[in-house]
Amino acid sequence: MKPGIIASAVAFLVATTSAVFVNAPSASADGLSNPSGTLTTECAGASSFLQVDWKAGDRVTIRWRVDDTGTASNFSPVLRIQAHDADHSSAPFTFPSGDAHFVLNSGNGTHEVGLKSDWNPEAIGNINHLRVQIQNGTTAQGTNCVEVREIYNWSMIGHKNAMAKRGVDYVLGGEGTPAKPGYDCSGLVYASYNPIGNFPGWPVRRAVDMWRWAESHQSPSKFYAKSVAWSDLKVGDLIFYKTTDEAVGHVSFWEGDGNVLDALEPGTKVSVHPEGGLRNVRVAAFRILGVATVPTD
Repeated sequence: MKPGIIASAVAFLVATTSAVFVNAPSASADGLSNPSGTLTTECAGASSFLQVDWKAGDRVTIRWRVDDTGTASNFSPVLRIQAHDADHSSAPFTFPSGDAHFVLNSGNGTHEVGLKSDWNPEAIGNINHLRVQIQNGTTAQGTNCVEVREIYNWSMIGHKNAMAKRGVDYVLGGEGTPAKPGYDCSGLVYASYNPIGNFPGWPVRRAVDMWRWAESHQSPSKFYAKSVAWSDLKVGDLIFYKTTDEAVGHVSFWEGDGNVLDALEPGTKVSVHPEGGLRNVRVAAFRILGVATVPTD
């Protein structure tokens, strides 16, 4: 952010703050009122739907549902969930039966729903992603359909990395490297996300370009940014602000309770502080997520 930006920020009122945000969760339809993200995994005859609410780098609440969508009554869908770190060390999710898998012994049209709050698999320091596997029957039944997908925890790990940089000086163009010491607002985001395992890396560097990139990458098929309504903000979400003549001139991490984490302007340090006048120039908020389909052949 440029010098004197707090004063100039108050002068802007951005019309886009009243925009309609997509992907807002529905409490009545989804169970969890404001999950971090959702993941559908399905193949012929079986489907699972997960609501994932990342609580921290190492804790997550999971609401799962498995459906029998086939016509063969003698096939029972099987669901497995694992937590993985960046190197794919894994810890299995334990279902109410005490098993690391759930078998839906039923017929077409039946389903089962479960919830586990604040799951903390002790073997995983940072839950880089959850791996979800659905198959349309047990091995004994001769299953012929398996689908595996992953949903990533980049938002909370990125926030955790940014919190570790508190106290570092604001430097215009800084990325926390010997060649570019310190941080500016987008440099803090850039440096906090890029070291995350399996994160593909920000393809852009300036706040305005990050905002444009996020707006154009909201497809849930692979790597995407989820648009977030102000009422649904969660810790770690990125908020973009109009603070210069450009469409966007600043980016912060939402910290909750009216606070943000950022590199604000020259003469300051990376810190958590009240959002203050920045709130008047909010443009959009995004949660950086990723989902991927894993080959099973």
